[in-house]
Amino acid sequence: MKRERLDFKIFWVTLVALMLFIILWMVLQTKFFGTFYIEQKSNELSQQMESIYHKYASGVYDLNVKPEEVVSFEQRFYGVTATLYKQGNKIDVYAGGYKAIPAIPVTPSIILNHDYDISIQLDPEPYVQPPLDDKNIRSQPLVPATYVNPYSNRLSDAMSIWLQNNDRFSTLSQTGHVSVTKISSFNADNENMLLAAVKLPNTVNNRGGDAYLIALATLQPVGDAVQVMSRFYMYFYALAAIPILLFAYFLSRTITLPLMQLNKVAKRLAKLDFTAFVRMNRKDEIGQLAGTMNSLARNLQQTMAELQEANLKLLDDIEKEKQLERMRRQFVASVSHELKTPVSLIQGYAEALQDNVANGLKRDKYTAVIIEESERMARLVADLLDLSQLESGRFALQWSTVPLYETVQSVLTKIAPLLHEKSIRPQLIGLDAEELWVRSDRQRLEQVLINLLGNAIRHTPVQGNLEIRIKTEQSSVRVALKNEGMPIPEEDLPYIWDTFYRADHSGSRELGGTGIGLSIVKAILQRHESEYGVFNEADGVTFYLTLPLLEHN
Repeated sequence: MKRERLDFKIFWVTLVALMLFIILWMVLQTKFFGTFYIEQKSNELSQQMESIYHKYASGVYDLNVKPEEVVSFEQRFYGVTATLYKQGNKIDVYAGGYKAIPAIPVTPSIILNHDYDISIQLDPEPYVQPPLDDKNIRSQPLVPATYVNPYSNRLSDAMSIWLQNNDRFSTLSQTGHVSVTKISSFNADNENMLLAAVKLPNTVNNRGGDAYLIALATLQPVGDAVQVMSRFYMYFYALAAIPILLFAYFLSRTITLPLMQLNKVAKRLAKLDFTAFVRMNRKDEIGQLAGTMNSLARNLQQTMAELQEANLKLLDDIEKEKQLERMRRQFVASVSHELKTPVSLIQGYAEALQDNVANGLKRDKYTAVIIEESERMARLVADLLDLSQLESGRFALQWSTVPLYETVQSVLTKIAPLLHEKSIRPQLIGLDAEELWVRSDRQRLEQVLINLLGNAIRHTPVQGNLEIRIKTEQSSVRVALKNEGMPIPEEDLPYIWDTFYRADHSGSRELGGTGIGLSIVKAILQRHESEYGVFNEADGVTFYLTLPLLEHN
């Protein structure tokens, strides 16, 4: 459902949080900004008042003079300063308004107060400087321009409220202690004011009684500012609603889109699709998570590839083991067949000789058959012993310098009866040159050539062609044996070097062999580090091998 989606939740949580923050900010600003401002204004007024007090108290400024610093103070705090003299219940307040012009009492403004007799002395009439002429231009002092304080007429109302506290002067009994009082809503405009007062030392008071320095500052600007800001923020936040909505939307999408992409890739990984990768260029935690997931996918992909390769190898090994088992069974059958025939012949002819069935030439024939079959059995046993040595790893070569041409001729002499039996005359190609010397074990090299030539003769038809080609290469010599006859099935070519394998599955004694000879050839040639192989041609089959040439060739 849509409500359960992460982007939906983030959008609404962000939107509600921002709206609550804005509402809280408006409330705090409306309720507490004025209070905070008044507190700051009171502290600042007290500090400035204390600074001015010290200059009056130390005699730097005359009480009857309002210097430029005091005028600047009035303009800064939107107020007026005055000097208050108290003698008993009589209070005189002087608020001069000209720079460097004494505050002369004129037309007192009487404030109705039952406890004090108060008179407020406002600004005098402006001083009119006489016109200058040649006679008085040097004798008349320059009088500064007039400064009219607009807050002087509020002093009487503020003093009336301030003096309603009968303990007001008792709190100002300590000389130099500035007291700031907030006066609220004292006129029709509900204007708020601050009235600061400090008692002056008697050393600067030549009138008798107590003298005080007072300052009246208005708070109306901050009130107006708070109202204007409140209205401004209402419009501002109303217009900010659209950017807030967009911000919440894009924030939710910024967070959820990468997570959705990660979730999509994770689902593909769960389905064993390890080709899935997160394409994300980020440096934050989500980017690190994407990198970790990509690493996981790569590792799983590599592991699965290795497992598949291992499974294929295992299946191949199992298939080879099955094939080996089949070849072993076939070998047992072949060996049994190979042994059964000579044993039967030997047994039959031996029993005939024992019974004196044959005499003369017939007896010699029986004896020759027994010897031939015994030799066949001896060769089979020798091959089995060689195979046993190959499998046990105890098979070693006796390295020496071997003449290749002489060895080939020796082998042809040994297998001459086989060649004569099928009327085969081998063709020797490349044996007309000088003798070639190779590094080998002559006995094992003759065994290789005898096995290969015997295999070739077995598959060559009567009066067929048999070629032996010898060709020198850069550091080796290549020997190729080609026999005329039926080609080897292509499916059997990779396996004919395996132990017990027979390309002819008919069990024929003439063609099948035992399946051991070529595996022995393979083992011997591998110890020579030779290249060897077999391939079919149009009119027969060619086996080839290479042998290392000695340097003195």
